[in-house]
Amino acid sequence: MKFKKLSAILIAVMILSLFSGCGKKDKSAVEEMKDSYIKYVTLGQYKGVEYTPQVTEVSDEYIKYDIQNLLSSNSTRKEVKEGIATMGDTVNIDFVGYIDGEPFDGGDSNGQGFDLTLGSRNFIDDFEDQICGHSPGDAFDVEVTFPDDYGSEDLAGKDARFETTFNYFVETEEPEYNDELVASATDYSTTEEYEQALLDQYKTNAENSDLSTNKAAVFNKVVENSTVSQYPETEVNERIESVMSSVQSEAEANGTDMETYLSNYGYDLNSFKDMIKESVETYIREKMIVVAIASEEDITVTDEEMEEKVQELLKQTGLTDKETLSAQYGFQEDDYYYEVLYSKVVDFLYENAVAVEATNTDADEADDATPGMVDDYGTTEE
Repeated sequence: MKFKKLSAILIAVMILSLFSGCGKKDKSAVEEMKDSYIKYVTLGQYKGVEYTPQVTEVSDEYIKYDIQNLLSSNSTRKEVKEGIATMGDTVNIDFVGYIDGEPFDGGDSNGQGFDLTLGSRNFIDDFEDQICGHSPGDAFDVEVTFPDDYGSEDLAGKDARFETTFNYFVETEEPEYNDELVASATDYSTTEEYEQALLDQYKTNAENSDLSTNKAAVFNKVVENSTVSQYPETEVNERIESVMSSVQSEAEANGTDMETYLSNYGYDLNSFKDMIKESVETYIREKMIVVAIASEEDITVTDEEMEEKVQELLKQTGLTDKETLSAQYGFQEDDYYYEVLYSKVVDFLYENAVAVEATNTDADEADDATPGMVDDYGTTEE
C-alpha cells in the first residue's frame, strides 16, 4: 500500500481526522454514542474468543547488531593518500557536474568532499567504474548519462561531465570489543552487563509487541463476529470531508492543487477518496462495536482516566494544555472518552479470551490468507 509514502504531516492529519469527532454534542459522550450506534449493531461472540498467541523468542543473536553499531560508532577514520582505486574501496572525491557546458544544481560537492564506496551504485550510470584505476591527487573527467526515468526532468536522459578530484582513500579501524570500550561508550561497565541489558530490553519490547498483537487478534475476531447494518451517514461524510479539506490545505501550502499533490504520491483524486472512505467506515464500524460491548458490560470511563489520556496526548504532541490540543487537532470531549473506552474494552476482551495452540490448519489458512476489503455496510442519515 502506498499510504506509507505520504508525508508525515499528511499521515498525522488523516489519522487524527479519523480520531476527531464531528458536530456539537449536547448529550454526554456515552449517551450520544449509544444513541447513534447501538441500534445498528448486532454483537456476535465477544467473550471466550479463541486466539493463537504470538510469542517472540529472543536470543543472543538480537544483540549482535547493537554490538556492531557500537564498534562502528567508535571506529576511527583514516585518510590514505597512496594506492590505486578498485571496486570495494571507499574514496573521498570532489566534483562539479556540467550539462552542455553549464553547471547544474545538485551536481557540485562544493569542495566539502564526498565519501563514495565503489561498487555501491549510489551514483548513476558507470560513474564509480571511472574512478577505478585512479590514485589520490588525480583530477579527471567522469562522463555519464542520466537515466530517462531520473527524478528530475531537467536531468533525465541528459549527458553530463563531472570534473572530479580524487582526494584520498577512507579507511576505518574498529576498536576491540571489550570491557574498556563498553565502559567508555555506554552506561555499563562490562560486556556481560551491556549484553544482558540489551537482551532484557529486547525481551521487554518483544513482550509488549506480542501483547499488542494478541490483543489486536482478539479484537479483530470480535469485530468479525459482529454485524453493523448501517453507518451514520452524516458522520461518515463529515469525516471524509475533514480529511479532504486537510489534504487540500497541505496541497495549497505546497503551492499546488490537490490532484497534482496526490499524484506525487501515486494517487488520483477518486482512488484517494475511496481509500479515505474505507478507512473512515472501518474506524466507525469498530467504534460502534466497542460502544455496544461497553454498554453490555457496563464499562465506563472516569474523569480521572480521561485526564490521564489528555496528559498522554499532550506528551505525544509536545503541547502544554488541553485547550490548545483540542483546538489544534479538533478533539472534543467524546474523543478523549472514546480513546479510553476503546482501551478498556480491548483489555476486557483480551482478559476474557482463550489462548489456543496453533494447528496445521491454522498455519495453512494463514499462508493462504490475502488482505481483503472491508465490507460496505451502507450508510444512513441520523
